[in-house]
Amino acid sequence: MSLTAAALRRVAVLVQTAAAGGLAAWLALGHGWAWMPALAAGLAIVLLTFGASVAWAFGATLGGLGIPRRNRPPLPDQAPSRQRLDARAALRCFLVECRAVFRMFNWLQPFRSRLSLAQPTHPLPDAPHVLLVHGYGCNHAVWLDMAPALAAAGYRCEAIDLTPVLGDIDDYAPQLLARMREMQARAGRAPLLVCHSMGGLAARAAQALAAQAGGDTPCAGIVTLGSPHQGCALARFGSGRNARQMRWQSPWLAALAAAETPPMRARIVSVFSWHDSIAGPPGTSWLDGAQHLALDGIGHVSLLRDPRAVQATLTALAMLQRQPASPAIVTPR
Repeated sequence: MSLTAAALRRVAVLVQTAAAGGLAAWLALGHGWAWMPALAAGLAIVLLTFGASVAWAFGATLGGLGIPRRNRPPLPDQAPSRQRLDARAALRCFLVECRAVFRMFNWLQPFRSRLSLAQPTHPLPDAPHVLLVHGYGCNHAVWLDMAPALAAAGYRCEAIDLTPVLGDIDDYAPQLLARMREMQARAGRAPLLVCHSMGGLAARAAQALAAQAGGDTPCAGIVTLGSPHQGCALARFGSGRNARQMRWQSPWLAALAAAETPPMRARIVSVFSWHDSIAGPPGTSWLDGAQHLALDGIGHVSLLRDPRAVQATLTALAMLQRQPASPAIVTPR
């Protein structure tokens, strides 16, 4: 039996706690430290290791670790130029991402996944319901920070947990398609999707699956947040078939792109950061034929709670409700 994302995160928290306790015991019993300073030192070492891992992820992602520059296709002329962060902005981006990662993986996902998403007091009368789709190794609790803002804007949101955690994205597609169909039957119209990271690839796969089956369009549009549409440099270090599918320009990604039509792409808005700490190298979230909202100075997990990313998500939802949809580029300020 495979563990749920919440269970895996609880195990990770236990390992971190045990590491801090073990270091404290080593200092206290083996080196004569008082217990309180030893505990503080053990915790500090674990936190510094955590921070170093986030810093390494930024460096590896932004540098496109293992991906030669000659293998990175140039971005289209309409793509906005990537802004260079000064030292202060870079430090802020790093610290905010550290906080977001720690909160998301050590608190929300392991211990708060049973909470319900916020719902609007005054729902938008003509807006489709919104289905929230998490990313790799996660569960629906990743949306607990963004859901209140979506609810305040009048969107009725639901979330899905894709299983198994390290499964095949092609197996997530029918799960997602079934949920979209169920929401459409219940609400009377196809839902909008907001997807983080791998969730955007699962949504694209579900759209392609519906087209192959000859069914109606399963969703009113897809917003992707930091989705590695061209692949991810760090995916080589991930476990599971889904990680292999997300490797840079993998055969699976090529097959997915070949299965899509221009109208499918026109129903997608890719919200991304030029300084994403996981989905990289920079530009991997560019998807030809889609619409784009480019941001600066926001890490991968921070896209789920940064006010600029939340506003960009709301802007993307509004864009998808305008017709006709056409490829465009917008740089929020």
